[in-house]
Amino acid sequence: MSIRSLYRVFNETRRAARERATVAVTGKGGGADSLARALGAGRGTRGAEIIIAVREGSGGETVLDLSGKAIESPGELTLRSEPLLSPEAELLGEVVPWVAGRLDEDYLVSLGRGYEAFRRAVCEEVIHNNARQNAFIGALPVPGADLPVMTANQGRMVLQIASIYGEEITLDRARELLGVLGAGLGFRAVGRQVVKIVPFGGWAVSGAIGYAGTLAMGRAAVLYFERGYDELGQQEISGIRDRAAHEARDFVSRVRRENKGNKGDEENKKRRG
Repeated sequence: MSIRSLYRVFNETRRAARERATVAVTGKGGGADSLARALGAGRGTRGAEIIIAVREGSGGETVLDLSGKAIESPGELTLRSEPLLSPEAELLGEVVPWVAGRLDEDYLVSLGRGYEAFRRAVCEEVIHNNARQNAFIGALPVPGADLPVMTANQGRMVLQIASIYGEEITLDRARELLGVLGAGLGFRAVGRQVVKIVPFGGWAVSGAIGYAGTLAMGRAAVLYFERGYDELGQQEISGIRDRAAHEARDFVSRVRRENKGNKGDEENKKRRG
C-alpha cells in the first residue's frame, strides 16, 4: 500500500472518529432503564444522535423505535423477550446488531469507540462494508488494477478497527500492522480455500477471494486489538480463514440470485412492453 493511499485513509479515519454518536434510551418503566444500563446509554435526548424509544406494543410486547441524526434507516424492533427478565447478554445480542446495522456509516467508528457494548457489532459492520466493496472491485475484468484499491480498503478497515478500540497508531505502525496481519493470515491460503468451495468460475471466484480476504483480515484485527497486540494462534487463523471462505461463497451465491432475478424482471418488462 502506497504511503499516499495510507495517508488518505488515515485522515479519513481520524475525521470519522471525531463524529459524535451519543445514544439515548427513552420510555418509562424498568424495561427502558434496563436497556439503558446494558448499553451504557443516557436517558435524555438532548444532543443524542441515536435515540431508542421503548414502548409497549398492542399485544403487550416490548417494541423499540430507532431514530436520530446518526440513523440511516429508522425502524422498529419487537423484542423476542422481556428486557426485565432477559440476561444482559441476550438483550444486547438482540438490540446491538439491529442498531449497528441501521447506522449511517460515518458514525460507526464513533459509536464503537464511545460504547463498549457496540464495539463488536460495529466492527462487523465496518468489516462487511469493506468486504462487499472489495468483492465487487475484485470481480472487475481488469487484471491487476484492483489490487491497490482493495489494499486501500483493507487499510481503511484496519485503521477504523484500531480507532474503535481506542488505539492511536501512527502511519508507520499502520503499514507495519497491515503487513503483520496479512502475513499471518496467508492470503494465498484464503484464496485456495475459496476456490475449493465456490462452485462458480470467472468473476465469482475473484470477487469471493476479495470478500473472504477482507473478512479474514478484519476479524484478525479485532482479535489483535482485543488482546492487546497478542498474535493469533494457527488454529484461530485456520478458523478465521474457513469461516471467511464459507461466508464469501454465500455472498456470491446471493449476488448471482439477485442478478438472475433482475434479468428476469427486465425480460418480463420487455415482453409486456
